[in-house]
Amino acid sequence: MGKAEEHMDKACSCLRMGKFNDAIKEYKEALKADPKNAVAHKSLGGLYYRQTMLDEAVSEYRQAIKSNPKYADAHYELGIALYRKGELEEAIKSFDEALNINPNFHIARYWLGLSYYYIGRLKKAIESFKVAIAKEPKIAIAHYHLGIALAREGKTKEAIDQFETFLNKVPKSAAAHYQLGINYYNKGDIEKAIENFKKAVEIDPSDERSKENLEMIEELRSKFF
Repeated sequence: MGKAEEHMDKACSCLRMGKFNDAIKEYKEALKADPKNAVAHKSLGGLYYRQTMLDEAVSEYRQAIKSNPKYADAHYELGIALYRKGELEEAIKSFDEALNINPNFHIARYWLGLSYYYIGRLKKAIESFKVAIAKEPKIAIAHYHLGIALAREGKTKEAIDQFETFLNKVPKSAAAHYQLGINYYNKGDIEKAIENFKKAVEIDPSDERSKENLEMIEELRSKFF
């Protein structure tokens, strides 16, 4: 076993014990012994990301990719870090590259959809979420964000279907019930809107948005319905 591998093994031991700063030191030592070790760069990037040291994380992920341009995980994790930094166009490039290398990297497609959504490219976001769901149904959160994107496009019924599907997988989501409340209200189904706002508050008593909407709708109902 070479010096780099020894330090990487020690880093893994540190991680198992929750000693993250010690793990960082060991990965740095590994990189002194083998500066082009892509796995060590990516792992160090992951630890920096965990500590919200995003600039440092991005730098390490880029070093990993420089050492191994076909390292799909490094492209993906770089995309996540760039997304967190608000560099969405660059994040999209990273997620695209991860998918070019590994077309079955479906969680990368979900993050690609999120990035498209937040730069206002709703059709691309919807397409990405739909493909992610079709290829990997376990990515439940993709249903939620697909619902958000569909609602922004004015496709209320389709949005409701996605939030309902999400709740079948994640029943205790106040956020999904809130979104259902909004969409049922927009559809004109006041009773369903009230039902979902109540459910959101029941799950999360601190959900002020749902409380405010519930009060508003019940006041309107008492006056006009």
